[in-house]
Formats: sequence, structure tokens, C-alpha cells
Amino acid sequence: MSTLEDVRSEVPQDSLRALLKNRARDSWAALDAAPGDRAVPGTLIVVGLAGLVALVAAVLSIRSGAGMAFGDAQAHLTIARRVTDSLAPGFSQLGTVWLPIPQLLLLPLVQSTTLWHTGISGAILGGVALMGITSGVYRISARLGIRRFGRLAAVMVILTNSSLVYECTTAMTEPTLIMWLVASVAGLTRWTMSKRELSAGELMVFSGLPAAAALLSRYEGWALTFVGTLVVALVAWRRRRELKYAVKMALAFALWPFIALSWWLIYNFAVFGNPLEFATGQYSASALQVGLPNKGFLLYQGYGGLTIWTYAWALIQTVGILLIILGIIGAFVLAWRRGLDNHVLMVWMLAVPSGFIIFAMYVGQTVMSNDHALPAALWNNRFALSALPFIGILIAYLCQSLAEKSILRRVGFSVVAAAIVLQAAWWVVDLDHSAVFAEASASTAQKVDSGAQAAMRYLGANYDGGSILIDESGGILPEIGIPLREYYNVSIGDLYTAALADPAAHVRWVFMRGPTNGNGDGDRGDAIYAAVGRRASFLSNYAEVYKSGPFRIYRRIGN
Repeated sequence: MSTLEDVRSEVPQDSLRALLKNRARDSWAALDAAPGDRAVPGTLIVVGLAGLVALVAAVLSIRSGAGMAFGDAQAHLTIARRVTDSLAPGFSQLGTVWLPIPQLLLLPLVQSTTLWHTGISGAILGGVALMGITSGVYRISARLGIRRFGRLAAVMVILTNSSLVYECTTAMTEPTLIMWLVASVAGLTRWTMSKRELSAGELMVFSGLPAAAALLSRYEGWALTFVGTLVVALVAWRRRRELKYAVKMALAFALWPFIALSWWLIYNFAVFGNPLEFATGQYSASALQVGLPNKGFLLYQGYGGLTIWTYAWALIQTVGILLIILGIIGAFVLAWRRGLDNHVLMVWMLAVPSGFIIFAMYVGQTVMSNDHALPAALWNNRFALSALPFIGILIAYLCQSLAEKSILRRVGFSVVAAAIVLQAAWWVVDLDHSAVFAEASASTAQKVDSGAQAAMRYLGANYDGGSILIDESGGILPEIGIPLREYYNVSIGDLYTAALADPAAHVRWVFMRGPTNGNGDGDRGDAIYAAVGRRASFLSNYAEVYKSGPFRIYRRIGN
């Protein structure tokens, strides 16, 4: 039987070198090849590169615990798992606080307790998203007629952005949104640029379906659908100058998003009795933000200048000033050379989420703050990451324009490459240069300083069976690692109410957060402390086994 060494010895070294050289040459050529009707040469190479970056980032993030830094990320993991692992399982457990697609995509992954508890499930989904975003940006560039260096510049804008790469190691929703955004625009670009007139069905599948997924991922997807429908109508009108054709194509694009929106309204009505529960209910964004102006937030509401100033700094601290400058230059060159032709419409489609966020901030529906905002804080700057593909394509177009001027080609390419490398180095030198990392660090520090992390670790380490009464704490349950069917919390409705009224008849453990100071002033604790924390009958049935700061854990006496 031949060994590996025997096989190697039978292959001439010169032939092996030639084979590798030919493979490398073919791959390099593929990155500059013109796209076909369906295939875009070089896509698999880009997917492989993005997959490698995602794998390395996931290992570093999961090992350090950074993948579970955001409470929202843990909440997404919990929502996905409680569909099957709960005292009241079912799709109603998706709730209405967040749109459902990110949780539904996590659903098969969180069936493994290990993948759920460690956050690896979020990193798997995020890795897929990073590959989708990178390959989508590459394909859009290729279909817009951009050649190799521009395509690679757009790819590297994505893969060297530490904020996005880190987000793709968590269960946050931004990577999922951006993946569907890019997929929809890539499909729309193919439809627009194809020499063959593509059918309404192809537009519906390759652009409308991803738009529907974006619509059910984050509310930026709603704006994408609205603007996309208008763009499709305009492009179709330019193509044939027929109103019937323009309406037909616009409806084809909008069909799947319309079905998705209808389902979401029906779901809200069936579960909560209000089709607009997501917009007007007690857990809606508008309800959760009622008290923020009194705390000094939303100062930009109704003020265009302050809104743009706050968003601009979020963009600087997530995308980077060097890339923004190159993107602005690319935008001017694009507008000067092409006006508002179909190429330009495809590029500006990628800017729709950014426009929506600015509008939502202006009307007070989105909260964002950074160290240059009023007040100075770290909150939701990651929303600005949706602008990254837009900036990447603008830089790609700038590179394409430079390539057409031989006198500028080498110098221009060197400047673009240096800017991408220097911007990446700026993030790596100190990760907290990124507002996303800084917010994650602050979130982790808050969990440690408040005593929440120590409390959850105690419960996870000392749990020996029995049910647990806990407030709606989706942001800590994965770290504890106990199956969700052991918890009584607000997500199970009447069962939670019954346990709150008579804990001893239902649960063995009680986890509560008491007042943040000894006098009980200010923060008076969570719902469980308010209901049973000072009740004599409760204290006679339970022994306090742990206390750290305001967090207290009780175990039923006797069993």
C-alpha cells in the first residue's frame, strides 16, 4: 500500500509547482473575468476568504467571551431556543420585540445546548452572513463592470472592518440584515445589467425574496422594500417605456415582501390581539423610549443638524474616516460620470438603510449615542455598519475610474490600498477605537460591576435541579446554561403569574434583583423582588444562598 510520501515521490516537484502555479493564475484571472448570465467567476474564492476570516474571528471571540458581551445577542439566542425549549413552547415565543428572521435562522443551531450556551450558534450564523455580505459585494461590483482591483478593494473594505467581523461572531441582527440587503441588491443589479431581459419570476426570486427576508430582519428592510419597488418601476420604465411592464415588474419585486409583512401583521394579531403590537405594544420601540428624553437622550429628535452629527460620528467610529473620505470621492466621481443612470441607482440602493436610520433618529424612533453626541454615551452605533457595503462599492468604482487613467493607476491604487490597510491597523492597535467594541466592553464591565455575571455563574455552577423563578432576563439565560424549560418568567404568561403568586408551589429556586442601594430609593428592583422579596411567607420557605450587589438567589428549604 502506497504511503503519502510514496505518492509525493511519484509526482515530479516541477509538475507540482506548475500545477499550483496554474491554479493560482486561473484564480487570479477569475477575479477579473466578466460575469456570466448567472455565474460570477471568482465568487467561490471570495467566499472561501471570508469563511477563513469568519472562522479565525469566531475562535478568538468565543474563547474570550466577547461573543456574549451584548445582552441583546443573548436575548436573540434565548428567543430562538424557547420556541422548542420552554414550559410554553411554540412559535408565539418569538414575541414581537424583534423581527423574527434572525431568531428563526438561529432556531436549528440553538437546539444544541452547547452551541446555545457558548454563543457558537450566533458565530455560525454570523459567519454565513459575512460570507454572504462579502460575496454579494463582489458580485455587485462585477456586474457593474468593475474590474479586479476594484472588486478586491470592496471585498477588503468588508473583511478588514473589525466592527463588522466582530458582530459576525455574535447573535446580533445587523449582519443578518446586511446579508439580505446585499443579496437583494445583487439580484436587482443582475436584473438591471443583464443583456438578457430577465423575467418577473427571476426578479421575484433573486431580489424580492431577499428583500422580504430583510423586511423581517430589521426595520431598515422596510425602507429597502419601499425604495426598491420604486427603483424597479423606474428601471423597467426606462427599458421599455411601457407603464404595464413597469407596474408588473414593481409588483413582482414587492410580492414576497408584501406576503412577509402580511404574515407579520397576522402573527401579531393572532398572538397579541393587535396587528400593530410591534409598533404600539408595551415592548415596542416607541414604548421603551418614552422615558428617554427625561434622561437626556434623544436630544437630536427634531434637529437635523444634531441627528446628522450623531450619525456621522457613529459612521466614523465603525467604518473609519479614511474609508469614508475615499467613499465620498467615489460618490462624486460616480455622479459626475454617470449622473442618475441605472448603475448609480444600484449603488445608491445600498445607502437606503443609512437614510432610514437618519430619518428614524430624527423622528425619535431610533436611539444612538457616542462620545461626540449629546449626551456622551455608547449606544447602538453598530447600526451604522449597514453603510459599509455602500462605501465599499463607492471605493470599488473609484478604483475602476483610476484604472482607466494610466497616469493615475499605480499611484491611485497605492493610495486606496494604503488607506484600507491603515484603517484596519487603526482598529487593531486599539479595538476600542471602534464604538462597537467599546460598547461591548462597557456592557461586559457593567455585568461584572453590577454583580450580574457573578450571580449567573453561581446559579449555573450550583444548580442541582428544580424550576427557577426569574424576571424576563433573556440577556443572561444562555450564560447560565440551564435549559429554558426550567424557568418561570414572563414569556410563559399565566404560568409565570401563578408562580409569582405562590413560588413554593412551583419553583425550587428564585433569582431576583433587589434595590441598588440599601434604602430602596431609586431603582427598586425587578418584578420578582417587588412581588415576593419582602413577603414573610416567601422568606419562611426559602433560604438566601447567594447575594452579590443587588442580585439574590434563594433556594427552597427542605427540598
